[in-house]
Amino acid sequence: MLIGALLFASTHLQAESACSTPMWQDEFNGGSVDIAKWQFVEGDGCDEDLCGWGNDEKQWYLAKNARIEAGALHITGQRERSNSRWYTSAKLTTQGRFAAQYGRFEARMKIPKGDGFWPAFWMMPRSELRWPLAGEIDILESSGHTPEKILGAIHFGDTWPDNVHYSESLLTPVSWADDFHVYALEWRPGEIRWFVDGKEYGRVTPKDIAPYPWVFDERPFYLILNLALGGTLGGKIKKSDLPGELIVDYVRAYPLGCD
Repeated sequence: MLIGALLFASTHLQAESACSTPMWQDEFNGGSVDIAKWQFVEGDGCDEDLCGWGNDEKQWYLAKNARIEAGALHITGQRERSNSRWYTSAKLTTQGRFAAQYGRFEARMKIPKGDGFWPAFWMMPRSELRWPLAGEIDILESSGHTPEKILGAIHFGDTWPDNVHYSESLLTPVSWADDFHVYALEWRPGEIRWFVDGKEYGRVTPKDIAPYPWVFDERPFYLILNLALGGTLGGKIKKSDLPGELIVDYVRAYPLGCD
């Protein structure tokens, strides 16, 4: 496992320009979640033989925990009994609606503040292969226990427990949960780069993960938004911090190299 951590500084590179017209977008201006663009994932993963979604997460996903309000998507994580779980939240995916191979993928979001929250904006491959043989791309992850730190990662290698990952992180003196930020990823053949607010803070190429094969040039990936509670990254939940919200102003996907 390789982990890079960088301080947020003015020396970071500016994001390379993308096309001005998105190939896909959701501005969340309607009265409800657009099911032509998103589908809901419900449950705790046990019906997929993946209880706790493979990460010991504590929530049961429900569609009702995602709503549109004032031009933004609100995903609420809260203390609420549902089936076998004591917490609920929501997970949305563009699987079967939109997928792309390469581009710039970005979302303007405000992550929740509080111990136990695990917000994520990520991508999974359009593939029947078992995880993570076809890869996973994480655009933004954060733990409520370390609100001054954001993460981007890729997952690859063999099936569990022989899976591996490469990640980049950005540490600042202030909490990322205090305001909205634009979290983005640029994916090109043989390269993935992470950005926040137009500044690059990490990149990975095939040489960085050698001798593992680079599987990220083989197929399209779709988008996922969710707010987990607890688990390997969320950690211990502080009940007094609930409820909390992941607020998403927009999600956009741009093609690259068409200037």
